[in-house]
Amino acid sequence: ANSSNENDDKPRNVKLKIVFRKKQADAEFRKGDEVEITSDEEGFRGSWYNAVIVEYRGNDKYLVEYSNSRKEDGVPLRAEAKAQHIRPCPPELSPVASFCLREVVDARYNDGWWIGVISRVLDGSKYAVYFSLPDEELEFDHLKLRIHQDWKNGKWIIASEENSRRLVMNSNRLLHKMDVNEKRFRVKFPKGTRVEVKSDEPGFEGSWYSAIIVDSLGNDKYLVEYLTLKTEDLGAFLREEAYASYIRPRPQHARCTCRYKLFENVDAWYNDGWWIGQVIKVLTTWKYAVYFQTTNEVMEFEHNDLRLHQEWINGKWIIPSKVRKSRIYKKNMSIMPP
Repeated sequence: ANSSNENDDKPRNVKLKIVFRKKQADAEFRKGDEVEITSDEEGFRGSWYNAVIVEYRGNDKYLVEYSNSRKEDGVPLRAEAKAQHIRPCPPELSPVASFCLREVVDARYNDGWWIGVISRVLDGSKYAVYFSLPDEELEFDHLKLRIHQDWKNGKWIIASEENSRRLVMNSNRLLHKMDVNEKRFRVKFPKGTRVEVKSDEPGFEGSWYSAIIVDSLGNDKYLVEYLTLKTEDLGAFLREEAYASYIRPRPQHARCTCRYKLFENVDAWYNDGWWIGQVIKVLTTWKYAVYFQTTNEVMEFEHNDLRLHQEWINGKWIIPSKVRKSRIYKKNMSIMPP
C-alpha cells in the first residue's frame, strides 16, 4: 500500500499530441463567397458554373451550393469541390459593340459559361461559336457572350490575341473551318426547294417551320412561303424574307420506327412547327414526356409526333452526341415530372 502511495505522489511525464489544421482564415475562399466552379467530368470540361461557398472542409476542399442547379426535390444542389476547380467570379467588363472572328469568348449555355471561339459572324447580332470540347459549333445572340478572362496567379487577365491564336491552333479542324471561304459551307436553295425555316421571335426560339423557296433575293436572303403558317385573314400561306443562316434543308431519315430512349434529343411537332426537346420520361410504349429548354416546359407527345433531332452544320446533318443529351437533363433536374 505504501508503495502505491509513493507512486501516486511522483510526478508523471504527460505527452501532449498537438495536431495542426488549416484554419478557415487560411483558406483561399470564405463562407458566402460567390465563385465559379469547373469540372473534369467528361462532357463538362471547359465550362464554369456559378456557386456560393458554404464551408471549408480541409485538404483544399470546399462545400459549394450551385446557383442555377437544383435536385429533384427543388433544393439547390450542393457538392464538394477541390480548390483547383474554384475561382472568383470574373469582374464585369464594359460591354463590347461586337465580337471579332477568332476571338475567344465565354458563351452562356445550359446554365454555365463555356469557353469557345467565334467561328462565324452572322446577321442580327448573332455569332457561330466553336467549342473544341466537344467538337461542335453553336449559334448565340450577342447578349449570351462575354469577354473571356483567365484567372492566373490571383489575377484576372483578358485573353490576348496570342492566347486566342493558341486556342484556335489547338484544333486543326477549327482552323480549317475558319480559313476556307465561308461560301463553301453555304447551301444555295433553288426555287421550289422544300426547306425548314428557323424562328427567333420571343417564345418561338428553337422551332422550325416547313416552307418552300419562292425566290432568291441576293445578299444571302430568300423569299419563302410557309406550308403550315397562314396570313392573318387565313386567305393564303404566309410569305416572308429569311436569311440563309435561318434556312436549312429538310432533315433526312428523321422518323424513328423504334422507341425513343431516355434523354434522347428529339424534334416535337407542336403549333405547326418542329420544336427541339429532350425525352425525360418514357410514359408508355409509344408516349413520352418531352422537356423544352427554351420555354422550360414539359409536355406529353405520341411517338408519331416526334422525330430524331439532327443539326445542320457546315453542309452536313449531324446527330448530337449522348454527351450533349445528358447535359440538359443534369442541369435541369428540378423539372423532372413525377
